[in-house]
Amino acid sequence: MNTAQPTRIPAGMKRKRYWLTAAVVIFVLYSFFSIRAIIQELAYAMTPPELPEYQELLTENINPKGWDNNHDAQWFHQTTQGTATLPIPYGWVLALEEPKASPWLTFLGTNKPFMDEYILRLGFIKGTKSKHNPDALPIGLAQTPSIYFPGVDRKDDAMGFTCAACHTGQIVHDKTRYIIDGGPAMTDLGLLTASLGAALAQTALSSKLTVLDGRFERFAEKVLGSNYNVLTRSTLKKQLATTLGILVKQSDTINVTEGFTRLDALNRIGNAVFASDMDRNRNYAPIVAPVNYPHIWTTTWFDWVQYDASIMQPLIRNTGEALGVKAYVNVDAGFDNTTEDYVNITASNINTEASDRERFASSVPVRNLVEIEDWLGGTHPYERKSFDGLKAPAWPSSLPSIVHAKANEGAKLYSELCQGCHLPPVSSPEFWSDKYWSNIEYHQDGELKLTDEKYLNLVVVPVDTIGTDPSQSRVLPERTVDTSGLNLNTEVCTREPLPIDAGGDELGRLVYVPLNDSSTSMFALALGAFVERTNNQWFGQNYITSEKERSRFEGNRPNCLQAAMGYKARPLNGVWATAPFLHNGSIPTLTALLSPQEERPVFVELGDQRFDAENVGIFQGEEITRLNSDYEPEDSDHRTMKDYDRGRFILDTRELGNLNTGHLFDDNSSGKSGVIGRKLSDEERMQIIEYIKTLGPDTKSSGYQPAA
Repeated sequence: MNTAQPTRIPAGMKRKRYWLTAAVVIFVLYSFFSIRAIIQELAYAMTPPELPEYQELLTENINPKGWDNNHDAQWFHQTTQGTATLPIPYGWVLALEEPKASPWLTFLGTNKPFMDEYILRLGFIKGTKSKHNPDALPIGLAQTPSIYFPGVDRKDDAMGFTCAACHTGQIVHDKTRYIIDGGPAMTDLGLLTASLGAALAQTALSSKLTVLDGRFERFAEKVLGSNYNVLTRSTLKKQLATTLGILVKQSDTINVTEGFTRLDALNRIGNAVFASDMDRNRNYAPIVAPVNYPHIWTTTWFDWVQYDASIMQPLIRNTGEALGVKAYVNVDAGFDNTTEDYVNITASNINTEASDRERFASSVPVRNLVEIEDWLGGTHPYERKSFDGLKAPAWPSSLPSIVHAKANEGAKLYSELCQGCHLPPVSSPEFWSDKYWSNIEYHQDGELKLTDEKYLNLVVVPVDTIGTDPSQSRVLPERTVDTSGLNLNTEVCTREPLPIDAGGDELGRLVYVPLNDSSTSMFALALGAFVERTNNQWFGQNYITSEKERSRFEGNRPNCLQAAMGYKARPLNGVWATAPFLHNGSIPTLTALLSPQEERPVFVELGDQRFDAENVGIFQGEEITRLNSDYEPEDSDHRTMKDYDRGRFILDTRELGNLNTGHLFDDNSSGKSGVIGRKLSDEERMQIIEYIKTLGPDTKSSGYQPAA
């Protein structure tokens, strides 16, 4: 028999335990409701988007060799343009963990690095560790030194896009990932922004509670390293909160979602330069005209670049692109942007000479841009009758073999229907004739001038003729920007206006005209002048004083600009590897491109990296095929469509900016706009596609020999 007496707890101790338990409960409840309030308020920002799964596959580089033997493809992939595209310090990016699927899971367990597999799900390509890439960043990302970050109030290294970020493609077929240098990227910048924001916000949320701050603690230890202590940890916490507050104010206005493989590059450049850099929100324009990332092999030698054939000089294009993905540039020297009357400041009432010594200084390493262009373009091809820079990709032998009998018939159809705009094949003697290559003529100071070399004359088709989506063609001529006080006052080369009664096929001369600051400057000319001033500032700072040397850096071409001319038709070498098609990426395959309007899909799925080798383009799965087959025009409203499904972007071609109209092969009697050729039979479509597969760097490389 147990005779032990129960232990008696003193009343004072009971009260202490009660209050301790009550305090714990109150703390837990307070913490729960505090967290809930924060999450409910910021759930959207802290919840990452759904993303496609990533597959680790065998990788094959199709066309990795450019011109300069001193540089390889990895140098092209990781060479900085001076950008800080990711708006946080370099060390923060490396330390950041991927976001949890829900902010409620923020406090549970550890997470993989954001820069590991997670960023590859956004369409980036896995990189390898090397002297060019010591941290094994994905292709297209590089370290940029000495960038000022307002949130931390000091300079630090940044992580930014390289040229390869937008111009390195990938396709997946039969368990192999093919990397295409110079091809269109399959990334989604909007999802990158949302994912990075969610990862940062979840890290900040973790820092709010000392007991549950494991995620922030791991972040702080990686960022601070041996400098970790109570004070630096507290400072980092404040810097993270400040940075998030700044980023929230910088969110984009998206009227037309870009999605995978597309970017509204022109409007984003304009917003970066004239709104963000100048701190003038009235210069901001919504995202309305996404385009497929263009492929850039042979582009160096075109007379005009960009889809809308708006820019002539390679260095203007490349520096503008770097500024658009957040290279730093100083534009506020000489006027105070915080005063109420700064808009009235003009070049006549500021110290122009003093301000110009400071204005337009940038982080853009112009020499890098020139070396990248040299690697891509090689030496001038006209005399040699061949390109020796980055070559267009040849159809891989591991893909289904080209059917030569069909390709022979397709060559005839190409000559009949395609060559008039897209020029003869680059491997043909006709392509290299003076019919297609000529010196560029322009007028300066009343004098006719010619470039020393000949360049490839591309056909520019008016928008009304080609009938494709007009949105991108309207950006440069219709958008205006306020450049008051910027002192852009300079001369730019552009088309001279024609008389009202001039013939429809006539073009105005290229002439240099004065450009003065204005509250309604034409975007096209203002942007060209801004970028030129940025380049000139770099020349001065780096003692590039010789006119001959400057001209070489500029590609030996004037800074000529034009707007509202139409869309250019470039040679089709390697076009098989550049889906989706049309300038806005609204058509998934070549089969759909060659089909009548009613046979083109209304909805296009982007983000699936699988390659459709039969129809040549981006694979369209069962779900999107079913969505198109069930589509009833009279019962549908495009405003109810979701932009994303299962982590992939659903492009709705009924929306302006996404239209899949034009470039049609159809019955001209139907009265449809944009009809450029007769209707093709199913067999003729496949013959043309089979021939297009042969249009690589040359006919020999594809194994195809055309019929005599």
